[in-house]
Amino acid sequence: MTVQAGAHDLHLTVVELDARLGALGLALGQVDDVRIELENVRWSRWRARRATVVCRDVHVNPPATLVSSPVEFRVEVNISDIPELQPVSWFPLTVRLVGSDLHVKLHKWLPARVFAVPDLPRGIQLTGVEQHSDHFVLTGAAPVLRERLTLGQLASVIKRLASIQARTRSDTTSGISIWGT
Repeated sequence: MTVQAGAHDLHLTVVELDARLGALGLALGQVDDVRIELENVRWSRWRARRATVVCRDVHVNPPATLVSSPVEFRVEVNISDIPELQPVSWFPLTVRLVGSDLHVKLHKWLPARVFAVPDLPRGIQLTGVEQHSDHFVLTGAAPVLRERLTLGQLASVIKRLASIQARTRSDTTSGISIWGT
């Protein structure tokens, strides 16, 4: 799947979509929390083996605007997927987030290599980095994301959610999990 993310195309594979749906909430245009698991993510020159996006308090506002407040994400990046680090990927590296740039140090006495992260869309900010032996995990968040939809897109979303709801229990606490969507 390919979507527009800021100035770049985002190529990805959706492997899991989890949502908590209730009949009343769905009728009111409220979905609550949605968790999306992605694999094989490519954005600009960046690659990620896995990404998780959690959209909280998802609802529809007039006129046809999908709102999530807040949105959190985790992105796992293999060190071997960064071309500039491939020749030295077997060295122990230190990865730090300084502002919106990644600073990668090969050795404590050598200067850090700085990787500028492309502008993130719609107010998304990087909030941290976790380092592991063969990869690192970037975390980030946006306080609010709003996506204006055409009436056709909104109808498609509602139709899809309604079909999912029809396959689950009809009480207000039913949960769904869609694989391979």
